Amino acid sequence: MEERDDAGRLVGRASLVGDVAHGESTRYAPDGTALVQANFAHGALNGPLTAFDEQGVPLQQAHYLNGKLHGVTTLYQDGRVAARQHYVQGVLHGESVSYAPSGLVTSRLNYAAGKLDREALFMSDGVIVRRVNYRLGLLEGETRDYSREGALVQSSPYRADLLHGTVRRFAPDGSVIEERVYQQGKPQGEWRKVDAGQPPGGSTAAPRLVKHFEKWVRG
Repeated sequence: MEERDDAGRLVGRASLVGDVAHGESTRYAPDGTALVQANFAHGALNGPLTAFDEQGVPLQQAHYLNGKLHGVTTLYQDGRVAARQHYVQGVLHGESVSYAPSGLVTSRLNYAAGKLDREALFMSDGVIVRRVNYRLGLLEGETRDYSREGALVQSSPYRADLLHGTVRRFAPDGSVIEERVYQQGKPQGEWRKVDAGQPPGGSTAAPRLVKHFEKWVRG
């Protein structure tokens, strides 16, 4: 079956079985450029689908099964790959990767049945700037933020999507400079400065013992 506009230009061509789309189907721009190429089975999208802009530049490549996204979907921006996602029966499941225009990876996410799960990485110019842990869509565990040089800047513990534990900020040399305790998302006091010579939250007993020992040795 062919579909034409008022000017007689072809705007669509589809294979039918009875009155239902079955087989290849294509939509066209006024100048004849293919906009969407898809496959149907008994009226439902089934198989590969490719979408283009009016200049013929790809926008999306996907695969369908019984009308639902199933398999790898690739998204494009200005003709370059912007993201690759994995679907199972219409739901994100597996690794999802996004890309900068340069082609460098900007994020790696993992999904389980449509929810973020396990470790997620975020990058800038190829350097990891954030590590995040999820459990079934909720932040769970330690989130770490890094500078573009790769140095740890802050660590933040989460439980069920809420800050829970001690958030610490770090100096370029890796030492803790500030910390703040949270309980179920609520701050327990203000930010506390941490002395460079003292371990965060640690005891001063060991340094004192060392000094006493040195004094005893010297007499």
